[in-house]
Amino acid sequence: MHHRSLRTVLIIAFLVNLSWGYTFTFLPSLVERLYQIPFTDDLHLYLSMSRGAAFFVLAIVSLLAFLRPKRFGVLTIVLFLAYVCFLLMDVILLAQSRMSFSVLLPEMTYFALIGAGIVRWFPGEDMVHVDSTLAKDGA
Repeated sequence: MHHRSLRTVLIIAFLVNLSWGYTFTFLPSLVERLYQIPFTDDLHLYLSMSRGAAFFVLAIVSLLAFLRPKRFGVLTIVLFLAYVCFLLMDVILLAQSRMSFSVLLPEMTYFALIGAGIVRWFPGEDMVHVDSTLAKDGA
């Protein structure tokens, strides 16, 4: 049961990360409108493409964790930590009044919900069993 719920969370994360990666990498004009930040030079485009690349990596991590949730449990933890870091970055931007709450609310909600889903359905006891089995097999 937990694996099915975790897989649902991971496939949603894969699809969202893939779409955000595409948006940040190939549609910078849309990013400008969504975040209400004008891209004034090539550095802004580079930073947008870098964030897009990060979302593509998170999409790959989500897909691998989706395919084998027990085997790639560490990737699920890495995915959770990435979402916590992105959420923390948004909180810092809000605290510094660099961006408005209404602009950051959708992504903050996404990061919090997916992170909570990962924590809720992470197969903790099964992971201990798999790790001990791997240690016995020498793999």
